[in-house]
Amino acid sequence: MTDGLSRETLAAQALGEIDQASGALSPAIHPSTIYERSPDGTYRSGLAYTRADNPTYDHAERLLAALEGGVACMLFASGSAAATAVFQSLLPGDHVLVSRILYWGIRKWLAEFGVSWGLDVEFVDTTNLAQVTAAIRPGRTRLLWVETPANPMWDVTDLAAVAEIAHAVDVRVAVDSTAATPVLTRPIEFGADLVVHSATKYLNGHSDVLAGAVVTARADPFWERIRSWRRSAGAVLGPFEAWLLQRGMRTLFVRVQRSSQSALAIARHFQGHQALTAVLYPGLPSHPGHEVAARQMTGGFSGMLSIRVAGGEANAMVVAGAVRVFKRAVSLGGVESLIEHRRSTEGPSSPVPDDLLRMSIGLEAPEDLIADLDTALEKVSKAGAGSGPLPESLPTSLAGSDLAAVVAVIDRSVTPSIIARGGSVRVVAVEGGLVTLEASGSPGAVLPAASHIEALLRAEVPGVTEVRVMWPGPGLTPTSGSPAHLTERVRRILDSEVNPAVAAHRGRVTLVDVAEGRVHIRLEGGCQGCSLAEVTIRQGVERLLRARLPEIAGVVDTTDHAAGPNPFFAPGKR
Repeated sequence: MTDGLSRETLAAQALGEIDQASGALSPAIHPSTIYERSPDGTYRSGLAYTRADNPTYDHAERLLAALEGGVACMLFASGSAAATAVFQSLLPGDHVLVSRILYWGIRKWLAEFGVSWGLDVEFVDTTNLAQVTAAIRPGRTRLLWVETPANPMWDVTDLAAVAEIAHAVDVRVAVDSTAATPVLTRPIEFGADLVVHSATKYLNGHSDVLAGAVVTARADPFWERIRSWRRSAGAVLGPFEAWLLQRGMRTLFVRVQRSSQSALAIARHFQGHQALTAVLYPGLPSHPGHEVAARQMTGGFSGMLSIRVAGGEANAMVVAGAVRVFKRAVSLGGVESLIEHRRSTEGPSSPVPDDLLRMSIGLEAPEDLIADLDTALEKVSKAGAGSGPLPESLPTSLAGSDLAAVVAVIDRSVTPSIIARGGSVRVVAVEGGLVTLEASGSPGAVLPAASHIEALLRAEVPGVTEVRVMWPGPGLTPTSGSPAHLTERVRRILDSEVNPAVAAHRGRVTLVDVAEGRVHIRLEGGCQGCSLAEVTIRQGVERLLRARLPEIAGVVDTTDHAAGPNPFFAPGKR
């Protein structure tokens, strides 16, 4: 019986279910991948294959659905598998709005795969309700993806407000609630349609299970599409991991409550510390999202906080290297306290400051954690607070509110995705309604986004009528009707448009030959071992060549990628 019981009791007793066959209080593990058919060919249990269903999943799914107040839950092989299943259940051309500050792995996946598969992805500050409203395109926007508190700056989004804005124009709202957990926030109660968790973190809580979960407010056709994706893609976890997950959720409330109390004590202790420029924690009244957090978080503000170290990245790394009780490791939500320099993990597409250290507070005595961090901070001083690179100055010929507005939109909603795909853009001119951007890096990062950039600027900056993308170098002399052989015309385009751009990212495209309209090329340097090589070629080089030379039938990559001397993820391609 679960009627009337608190969620804390439901978690502690894992719904209080008892094995009917043995009377065991601990649920059984069902490792079998197959189930017997009845003589008439039917499945008496309703189960056919573990990729679709497994009784071990069912228990953990029912428990999490009950804790979140949803009607159903699906477990996945990881948090990333759970999150991307939501995006993969959309259709090409769908416009999605995504929190600008969010888990970097999802931002990276959207840039590498979501965009190239046809999703129109736009990053937006979801804490700014006016910005959310302005960014929605009625009839085209299909999903608003919110993370709150948002990793690792811990921005807080007003869930009830954004859900009201989205639902007014039939936009589905999905909330990554990994940091809050159902202990502190239940997004469905504030209007969310879907709640997503990296169950690896707080739900399991012991740093020994990789899992993800999606909970739904209603069993609608979109939910069934996600279920179909999981079944077809095989993005399921093993029965033993599902069993460990339900065991971890039994202690969820006591763990989250304890880590939240300790995190608040630590945040209060270090607020105003001479070696810090900021303590980022929603539980502090000084946090910009504190009022909203106090309204939608019950019983605490999470065990996650970040600090910004005076003097920039160098001092932040000194502090991270000096701790003894904190463990230097990625992830969060476990029983042990962790500290991590996020910018070096996320790479140049990250909006995270390079002086930031993220901390996941575990179950150790808070006084031990405070003493450990106090000792580490003694190694840096207030000198250098606020120092760091100055913002890049704008061209002197570009001044005024139009320029500022264009640059703001590009920086906020375009740059993170372009950088993550191996390219970059900068504003070089705003003349009348024409905005000129200079692109560099992978053509495949910029060309597919050109129409999106123009639509975005025209919607957000009054007076913008056209966006033109140019490449570094002398520019291309028109080749239409030129008597030069096709091979020479291809080489001219590569040398004048493509290579000046990819050179900025330590790459080069070499023409091997042209035969029967098919261009054979080889990637060299920084692009050679990149996971985005296919995007560079198909959505960049080939698209550009076929636009310039209609007789081009296709581009063939002849690169020996396995022989690439550079890391698979070069720093500029994170």
